[in-house]
Amino acid sequence: MRQNPIQFVELSTLAHATEDLSKVDKALRTLLLGNPQQFTRQYLEGHHGNPIVRIEAKLTEENATRFALLLGSKLAKSERLVLLKDIDLHSDVDGNLFIRLDKQKLLQGAFQIAEDDPIRVKIKFNRLVGDSKSAMIRFLEPD
Repeated sequence: MRQNPIQFVELSTLAHATEDLSKVDKALRTLLLGNPQQFTRQYLEGHHGNPIVRIEAKLTEENATRFALLLGSKLAKSERLVLLKDIDLHSDVDGNLFIRLDKQKLLQGAFQIAEDDPIRVKIKFNRLVGDSKSAMIRFLEPD
């Protein structure tokens, strides 16, 4: 039996008190690209007592692979090249690739890398399949 190159995908973001939770949900649904998924919510308190909601989801097996491939196809060539150029900043030795996407742009259907107030995507590459860094590079290489 052949192993999937992608073990799982985790999505997470923070919704601050100033944000409309329905819009954050919409951005997450846009990011999921049609994959059905349940989200967990954790209600937190910020430094100044302001409410913050941490929203997370985990995709496994075929759903994770399907999602990752769709995400790779939605990222512009220039976005993938940015991730490739700084692959060491966007990955770790445990086979995880970290991508931060602009939450506001997702509301408009655009998949753009961002550092401020992102939706975080963690793609765990299966090290049993081979070198995870090589798999990440193959995943990010533009067509």
